[in-house]
Amino acid sequence: MRRLLVLVPLIVLGLTAGLGSAQAAPPGNGDRWALIIGIDHFQGATRPNTGAVGDAEDIRAALLAGGWSADHIRTLTDGAATAAGIRDGLAWLASKSTDTSFSVFAYSGHVKQVGSTEYIWPHDNQFIADTDVASSLRSVKGYLWSIFSGCEAAGFDENLSGPKRLVTAASQSNEKGYELSPELRNSVFINLMVDKGITRKLADANKDGKVSIQEAFRFAADQAPKLTAREQYGPQHPYIAGGDGSDWILERAAAAPAAAAAPAPPAKTCILFICL
Repeated sequence: MRRLLVLVPLIVLGLTAGLGSAQAAPPGNGDRWALIIGIDHFQGATRPNTGAVGDAEDIRAALLAGGWSADHIRTLTDGAATAAGIRDGLAWLASKSTDTSFSVFAYSGHVKQVGSTEYIWPHDNQFIADTDVASSLRSVKGYLWSIFSGCEAAGFDENLSGPKRLVTAASQSNEKGYELSPELRNSVFINLMVDKGITRKLADANKDGKVSIQEAFRFAADQAPKLTAREQYGPQHPYIAGGDGSDWILERAAAAPAAAAAPAPPAKTCILFICL
């Protein structure tokens, strides 16, 4: 039987153009920080996932390949992803950010929906409401990309997206997010957007050798409804909001080459006080 994967939020299908005054895309050489969460196994009888930990691993690998420092990435999976661990991670991410930094928050796992409220589902089953998640993420300075992979994922965009805060989610707030095969070790959304789109560069629409977050999203948004069209609860339609209309690139800018040293002056031969 195919399993449903509950991941985190997306709000509105389609890219939202800049709100307010235009902002530049994240600087290529600014500080970069990331908090990545993937939960397959839970305490008690909660049904496990099969691709959330794989999602976390693939997102981390994509950041490392883009030049992000390993010690600037905190990854919480399974037993480490308790409610207390996640809250501490959110506080850590905010504390490290600056006005020019580029941060990533990624969540893949179950989502619990009660009425119009969505909850992250930690390993210890101590739910964290969408408003709490969004409030913590709004405290992150600089530029922020939030990735939510799960059911009803768009519901986590609680006044979160904006010109410097890009939100992508696996599904609309009234849809499920899927895992189609345990062997895939990914959710549908992260497999398309991160593994295939960014890492394998299948989303490089303009063939410039780099895949922007927006290119990767468009690739996933095109493929995901087709792959999930026959699922029990209907297809999933990925969601994106925020940004200023420019492409956001994960790769760090290459360091500028060091300036060539000035040539030494030619040696002089002096005879008494006359130099030749």
